[in-house]
Amino acid sequence: MSKSAGAADDPFYAVRDNVQTYVDRIKIRHEKFQDLVFNSNTANNSEFKDVRKGLIKDIRTADKQIKDLKGAVEMADRNRDKFQHISDSELGQRKKFVEEMSKEISDVRASMESPSVRRKLEDDENKAKRSVHDESLGAVTGMERENTQFIRGQQQMTKDMIGQQDVQLDSLGQAVDRLGGMGKTINTELKEQNKLLDELDRDLDDAGEKMNFVMAKLSKLLKTKDGCQIWTIVILAVVLVILVALTIFL
Repeated sequence: MSKSAGAADDPFYAVRDNVQTYVDRIKIRHEKFQDLVFNSNTANNSEFKDVRKGLIKDIRTADKQIKDLKGAVEMADRNRDKFQHISDSELGQRKKFVEEMSKEISDVRASMESPSVRRKLEDDENKAKRSVHDESLGAVTGMERENTQFIRGQQQMTKDMIGQQDVQLDSLGQAVDRLGGMGKTINTELKEQNKLLDELDRDLDDAGEKMNFVMAKLSKLLKTKDGCQIWTIVILAVVLVILVALTIFL
């Protein structure tokens, strides 16, 4: 394969552009996320929930593609002879791109989970819970107020459970992505090991055929088909060569 053909078939560039698009969108959404966190009540803001969900989804997608790029770069680095169309300079640029994109995603994720953001979200949830107890929905008697508080409490409990389920589903999705990445890495390693084993089998077959050819010639030369005798001669010849070599070089 020529260098130009290898570069033309290289999918790195298409994936790189897609990753860059996702990271740019993540940065924009993260700015909106920060604005909504610190300038609105996140407990009852549907826009915040949509932005947060979309941001988490984009981060997961970009993170998965970055891991794919990292795996491809590492493979090219380990097998330079098979990726000769990628120069050392180009390989360095690819490594740098993967590192930069990984850092961008890591910074956004750390910002979303920062102590200040967590405190603000908890404060908004506590305010929402207090407002539930303050609303009477027109209740007049003590019994009516108790019923109203019970209903509000059940509504808030359901809302909390749904929120926890969303968080757990996001965590589960991230765990599945990590397992998928590990599985893909293991699969790639197994394929490489299988290729090496196939090459070793071919080399052993070639060596066996050559040895059989040599033994047949040697048998014909010595006028014997006694395998033990032939192997004894071969071993003695090898020992003789080793002794001559040691005598010359020592």
